[in-house]
Amino acid sequence: MVKAVIAAGGIGASLLPMTKAVAKEILPIGGRPVIDYIVRELHAAGVSDILIVSGKSKQAIEDYFDSAPELERALKVKGDTAQLRDLARSTAVNLYFIHQKAALGIGSALQLASDFVDGEDFYFVLSDDVLPVEGHLLQDLWQIHQQTGRHVLASVPIPVTESQYYGVIDWQADTQVINHVRPIAQIHEKQPIANGTQQDAVLGRYVFSADIFEQLNQLPVSENQFAAALNALAAQDCLSGLAYTGAHQNIDGHLGLLKANIALALKDPDTAEPLRAYLRQRMAD
Repeated sequence: MVKAVIAAGGIGASLLPMTKAVAKEILPIGGRPVIDYIVRELHAAGVSDILIVSGKSKQAIEDYFDSAPELERALKVKGDTAQLRDLARSTAVNLYFIHQKAALGIGSALQLASDFVDGEDFYFVLSDDVLPVEGHLLQDLWQIHQQTGRHVLASVPIPVTESQYYGVIDWQADTQVINHVRPIAQIHEKQPIANGTQQDAVLGRYVFSADIFEQLNQLPVSENQFAAALNALAAQDCLSGLAYTGAHQNIDGHLGLLKANIALALKDPDTAEPLRAYLRQRMAD
């Protein structure tokens, strides 16, 4: 039985004013909420139990995954078996919820999952990035963790101009890259980088042993608690990064959300051609 924790308690400041009333994780991408993509990605990776750490004002996340008898009856009457199957996929895992009383950072959210994890290895996922459900990044991270015993996270190349939106990675010097895996020396959390053209950043997909909680418990609760815990692991030579070069959509901001919707709409056979025609028309105006 593999477990996962999703951090979904942030206030979504980069997507205001929408997130004043609607949880960021419920915002639609390609007609489906962000949180649904993440749950499906975890289910495809073999996860059976998922804890969603949300905020007290994010009841819509729980409502989305709750049963909807009237809707299901209406779909059955219509004979819409495709929609019924799709709804069933969203609840094919055991979902648990806990509320973060205040948005005190990722570390504080993760600490609430200690009892749920119960000493086991687990996935930890942030809700800023949407990955293809059929991808294998999570399985690769799990395999590396099992083989090496190290905590492991996914890294992704980003333009230096976007470094203030990510945790930027410093790799250990003079270390060999084996199967796209490399030890991490330090993570700089959302700081502008003065030079260079490209950086490697943390993607928001992790596999941890339960001793991550020991690191968190030694640190004061703050926005930087999680990054400090990662850097403590790196200082102990216990943290590695796996380079990921596949598709992903970052929704940390209005432009990112718009790009994500366009990218997924261009892959949908029902919307791809009409959208291309519309975009060509707008570009010609």
